[in-house]
Amino acid sequence: MLAQAHWPGVELLLCKEDIRQRTLWAIDEPRHTVIVHLGGSMRELDTEIDGVGATHMPPSPGDIWLVPAGKRYASQASGQVITYAELRISPAANVDTGVDRRAPIDALMPRLCHRDEFLHYSVARLGRLSQQDDDLSTMMAERLQLLLLQHLYAAYRLPALPPSVPTALAPAVARRLSDHIESALAQRIALADLATLAGMSVHQLLIAFRRTFGTTPTQYILAQRLRRARWYLLNRNDDITGIALACGFASHSHLSAAFKRDTGITPRQFREGLRMRPLD
Repeated sequence: MLAQAHWPGVELLLCKEDIRQRTLWAIDEPRHTVIVHLGGSMRELDTEIDGVGATHMPPSPGDIWLVPAGKRYASQASGQVITYAELRISPAANVDTGVDRRAPIDALMPRLCHRDEFLHYSVARLGRLSQQDDDLSTMMAERLQLLLLQHLYAAYRLPALPPSVPTALAPAVARRLSDHIESALAQRIALADLATLAGMSVHQLLIAFRRTFGTTPTQYILAQRLRRARWYLLNRNDDITGIALACGFASHSHLSAAFKRDTGITPRQFREGLRMRPLD
């Protein structure tokens, strides 16, 4: 372990781990867990969050998993030496939501290999600060973890729904959809086909899908295609046009536009290393 830090209701672990042998991880916690892959190569990664689905592709630096309190997480991986951070948060942790207003961060939406640049860079920065022992670094870390709580509350809080609103997808259906999408990323994916696979109407699917995955099918598919593109850019020598087509984008320019909207840089810049250095 590289560093460990505690604040009221919050714990940060900064870890380096050798995964040259197949490694298994499991989480079944009464706390929320945010995992950020900071650096190091993975050859394979299979991850599942109970009731949400699974992913079967290695991550790129900055990919994030959010495991809500009470959800089971299971993962197996192999690769080289990796660096990652875990942010563990009590559902009772209070978040400042306005003038003289505070609220618990009780329910969060799950995420599998998600991108959130603010969350990525902030957790990495928090890890760096936690490795220092001077008073200014301690104060900066204290402030940053409060900002992270506010961000998680604002961006990932699961809103309460009235009884008339349909519930989330059944776990088996969520897994079926996530597996189908991952296997078909290079092809055209139709909303009607996903609805048929789920055994519901398109309208029902849109509501239940968002309740389960925290996003729309379109946004989810785009995120998975970008995730695959990032990994190909870092681990293959294919040209960017070939990577775009292999990930389901119509052209080099289609991938470049989506990539820049998501990360602020082009695929070529990403490949050439315009990323924050991983923690040592």
